[in-house]
Amino acid sequence: MKTHVLDANALYRFLTGGPGADIVRRLFKDARDAEQPLQMSVVNWGEVYYTIAKAQGFAETVKIMDRIKMLPLAVVDADEKVTTQAARLKAGFGLPYADCFAAATAGTGGILVTSDAKDFRKVPDIHLLALPEHKPGRHKS
Repeated sequence: MKTHVLDANALYRFLTGGPGADIVRRLFKDARDAEQPLQMSVVNWGEVYYTIAKAQGFAETVKIMDRIKMLPLAVVDADEKVTTQAARLKAGFGLPYADCFAAATAGTGGILVTSDAKDFRKVPDIHLLALPEHKPGRHKS
């Protein structure tokens, strides 16, 4: 079973019930059943943190992030290898820098779960699970 890697918008949509939340919910259920957690770069985890903090304040953010710790989700450090790969993706494909960490965490063997699939399609050898695109009038992380 390939590891699924969430980018920030995938987790944020799960938390807010946005488009594709049902897909992420199913992935969490499957991960729990298989005892194989989903993964997320610490950089993308930080994106979720600041998005919630801007919208709801720090006290509520701490509560939400504590609930996230109960999910089958492994937060992956941005070590030198991952950071180098992210920097190469930024230089080579012009992706937003934080998105490069999601792609680098997925590598060539994982499946990146994202609603920004159109941005990642220019990266060769990346496997994607595309969530529905953002709909006007809804918040996008």
